[in-house]
Amino acid sequence: MNTKRYLTTILTFVAIFLSGFSSNAQNASDTIRAVKKGLGYIYYKDNQMLNFKQAMHLTASNPEAFRLLEKSNSMRNAGYIFAAIGGSCVGYSLGYALGTAMFGNTMNKGLFFATLGTGAVLIGVGIGFEVGANNKAKAGIDLFNNAIKQSNNANLDLGFSPSGMILRLNF
Repeated sequence: MNTKRYLTTILTFVAIFLSGFSSNAQNASDTIRAVKKGLGYIYYKDNQMLNFKQAMHLTASNPEAFRLLEKSNSMRNAGYIFAAIGGSCVGYSLGYALGTAMFGNTMNKGLFFATLGTGAVLIGVGIGFEVGANNKAKAGIDLFNNAIKQSNNANLDLGFSPSGMILRLNF
């Protein structure tokens, strides 16, 4: 058998075999997965659930993503404050109305309806902050994952040139 033809055949099969693989340094363990649940997201890494602080800690290597998650955390805290104050206003107004109705006292109609309305508006503002915080957190996680995909991508390609076949490794 001709050694040149034998060597060419082996190299062709090796090149075809290697071209089927794409060497990608990104693993499932490098990325953070965000799964939508209710109004928010649940974060996973390696199928292990993370809380928001752990996800923030993992994104510290990417300053832009970390900055988005810090803004998300600030917005979430503001939303909690607005919702807690609004819930207190609504709870107080409804509790007063229920208490006066149960004990037969006449209810002062003008006194607590403003507090009830204010509480409802504050709860709405708190929900708005929470939705905005979730959007920022999702954007930060996506930015973090995209940076991993772009920085750790290496491809092995099989190509042709006028003089023969080329095996090319792209980083």
